[in-house]
Amino acid sequence: MNYTQLTEKKKAQIDILLQQGLSMRKVAKIMGVHHSTISRYKRGIYKKRKIDINKKYEIFIRYLFNHYDKRHHSIEVCIHNFKKRYRGVKCPSMQQTYKWIRDGKIFLTKEKLCYKKRRSRKSNMMNHTVWNMKNKTVLPIRLRPKYIEKRDEIGHLEIDSILGKRNEQPSIISVVDRCTRKLWLIKSEYKNEYYTDKLIYEYIIKNEIPVKSITTDNGLEFQALGICAKKLGVKLYKCDPYCSFERGTNERTNALVRRWIPKGSSMKYVPQIYLDDICFEINTMPRKIFGFKSSCEIELEY
Repeated sequence: MNYTQLTEKKKAQIDILLQQGLSMRKVAKIMGVHHSTISRYKRGIYKKRKIDINKKYEIFIRYLFNHYDKRHHSIEVCIHNFKKRYRGVKCPSMQQTYKWIRDGKIFLTKEKLCYKKRRSRKSNMMNHTVWNMKNKTVLPIRLRPKYIEKRDEIGHLEIDSILGKRNEQPSIISVVDRCTRKLWLIKSEYKNEYYTDKLIYEYIIKNEIPVKSITTDNGLEFQALGICAKKLGVKLYKCDPYCSFERGTNERTNALVRRWIPKGSSMKYVPQIYLDDICFEINTMPRKIFGFKSSCEIELEY
């Protein structure tokens, strides 16, 4: 009978299939070989690895066994001292030694190490993400209820950024009520998402703005706005990328703001008091959509 050795390509394929947890017979069927071939190949790898550790690093393992003491001599200290004492003798790296310990290939175990691995605690942001997944705080706009589209209830806000010069940090955050079209403008000094989230939350609380839902785009400055929504106990709806028409109220109101602050103007020296004056002008502006009533007058009717 003719026998052919496994090529390097087939060996790599066998390694991948075995790492996926498939049985040797299943791997043999996929590769089109006898299952004993897979068995011999796997046994050969194990022997090779065992020889590499026990014989190639025999002096180091013996030194580690005799000198390791978790009270005085850690793995790092043993490796350092071994290199100084046995110059020219093969010595594994610190990462390789720890890998042997994790895989159970030498006498040491995780319990005998100087520093036991602490349980990773979930950060506040991770807890917030889990909370979002369970309570569905941040949702795509296609899941926004239909009654919000009717615009007959105050408190459904749209939020967007009005940028100034290119590569300039200061900007303006515009908040618009979908029902009354009432506008609030917030001066933002930075584009950091957590700074923006805190700024919006504090402004809403300070001005007692009614909030029942928030709709925003996918800007980087609004990536952490789910924290604000969580604190307010409302849903945050994210628009689809490149779909500004899904926030038509916000975009149209931003166009009105541009009458006072033209596109390309610097936001660096625009004070908050000036933004409040712009809001007053726009909120008292007669609107044809309201029968030539202003946003403030419509708000009083509710």
